[in-house]
Amino acid sequence: MYGVCVPNVCSDDQIVQYVDNLTQSIPELQFLSLKTPMFADSPVICQHFPQRTYDAGFICFTVFCLILAILMLSGAALDVFQKYKKRKMIKDSKLRLPSPKSYGSTGETNNVTMVTDSSLEEHKPLMDHEVQNIKSSPAEIAGSKPGLFQEVLLCFAFNRNLSKLLDTTVGQSQSIGCLHGIRVISLTWVALGHTFIFNFMPGTENPSALLDMIPSFFFQAVCNAYSAVDTFFFMSGFLLSYVTFTRMAKSNGKISWLLFYFHRIWRITPLYAFVILFMIYHHPYFGDGPKWYQAIHFDSLCEQYWWRNLLYINTYFPQADMCMQWSWYLSCDMQFFIISPLILLPLIRSQTIGILVASVMLLASLVVTGSLIGKNHLTTNGYGSILGADIGLSINGYSKNYLELVYIQPYTRIPAFLIGMIMGYIMFRQISEHQRIRLSSIVVSGGWGLAFAVGISVIYGTYTSYGDVSMFESVWSNAVNVLYGTFSRLGWSLVLSWVVFACYYGYGGWINDFLCWSFWIPLSRLTYSAYLIHGLVIQTYYQAYPSSYRVSISFISGWINDFLCWSFWIPLSWINDFLCWSFWIPLSRLTYSAYLIHGLVIQTYFEALD
Repeated sequence: MYGVCVPNVCSDDQIVQYVDNLTQSIPELQFLSLKTPMFADSPVICQHFPQRTYDAGFICFTVFCLILAILMLSGAALDVFQKYKKRKMIKDSKLRLPSPKSYGSTGETNNVTMVTDSSLEEHKPLMDHEVQNIKSSPAEIAGSKPGLFQEVLLCFAFNRNLSKLLDTTVGQSQSIGCLHGIRVISLTWVALGHTFIFNFMPGTENPSALLDMIPSFFFQAVCNAYSAVDTFFFMSGFLLSYVTFTRMAKSNGKISWLLFYFHRIWRITPLYAFVILFMIYHHPYFGDGPKWYQAIHFDSLCEQYWWRNLLYINTYFPQADMCMQWSWYLSCDMQFFIISPLILLPLIRSQTIGILVASVMLLASLVVTGSLIGKNHLTTNGYGSILGADIGLSINGYSKNYLELVYIQPYTRIPAFLIGMIMGYIMFRQISEHQRIRLSSIVVSGGWGLAFAVGISVIYGTYTSYGDVSMFESVWSNAVNVLYGTFSRLGWSLVLSWVVFACYYGYGGWINDFLCWSFWIPLSRLTYSAYLIHGLVIQTYYQAYPSSYRVSISFISGWINDFLCWSFWIPLSWINDFLCWSFWIPLSRLTYSAYLIHGLVIQTYFEALD
């Protein structure tokens, strides 16, 4: 791709004609011809802003966003006003507090009412004998009970919501703490993989550099980032089973299946729909330039096929027509959730029957996956299989459609979810029955050693598949591709089962301390929203980049930080709660050492650029 500056009066068609005339007039250039890039309507794409007119959809969605912003600000203002009233009532009540002489022998006040609010830390508590004999009056302190409108408005108060979001004191005793760290690290891993794979869009000056990176040993952790998606499937099944049985134990085994499904849809669909609306009506105006036609194309897919996403059936349609191509995970996860009672109900009646049903489904999935890979001679070596499907490569007469046949299909991705459900049920039984698992040091060491060996094999085992051939081909035999593609996700799920089990029962050591770090808790609450928008952030950056760029490890490492910050930090924006976040405490102890080395890091980054 080449760029040239021309006057505004020149049209795309005129530039095409001029370039053709130039190449035809010079004998040495007659072999050249303009080609229309994928997703473009013309071989020449001039920069225009906006590339799409401001239509009624843009106006309506803008008004909707403004209404949400007004509700958030109004709710915050109401919350601040109510807190002010509480402080004023406390101050006035302190002034009305009688002296100690006015207390009788029984220590009672002469009809004096005092109100305290333990949440207001700036006020010192009263004396012990005063607190014991003072009646509280919430209605008096608040003036009156908030009406329905005020309660709804306070739900939008962003200062309240952010305070809850950044709270690190809640959740550690009510959940399995290591899942917070696993969730955030897995999303970071997914973003890392997408940062590299989206680099194959037009605009890279040295795509061969990416092709050279992929077969290297250490890069296999990036190529196999799809294992992080299996981590999400495992956690989804684990939490579904664990939480459902915990709630049923508190309600004598009863559960409302209508609320079971409604709660799930209500929890994830509104934000999902909002992001799709954003892509349709706002995202086209977020950039311009010679590569922005790619963004227009992907946004148009959402305009045409949004209903497939909201019905969670987009995996059954061509992947090239998918709105938000990374959203296939949500469809698979929702489909798993829908059929989960097929396992939950048998588990309620009999542990043996429930595990047997899950095992049959697991075996069926493994057989289907192996059959698809073997019959179609598919490659399973990370990026090679995914990119081969994207560019439509065919080898030995077999189409490399691993992406659509295996990668995004629920019947091939369900093993991790099933293992998670079984593990969640086992953990529930052990915790509810107060069973203390005691393992010898030999068993613990063996468990961690085996988990490490299996995990390394899953992530780095594909290194042997490249050899000296193209990255899109595999030196593995068809049988080896079948074995790896069939059992790698099962092995990864078993590794996660051991990590969760060992960390919860005190056999995790420093791994458990790291995964249970309070820093992960607020970010783990944002993983769903970050997953929805991270692909959009990455694509927008690449597609709005005004020129071509050279790819290198140091260059992309800077992008990854930017992408993650935007994906995680967009929902965060309040000063006091943010500055008092406990995450800063360990980092503040590192500021001196960071100051010493930061200049060296910056210099190394720029001097190592290609």
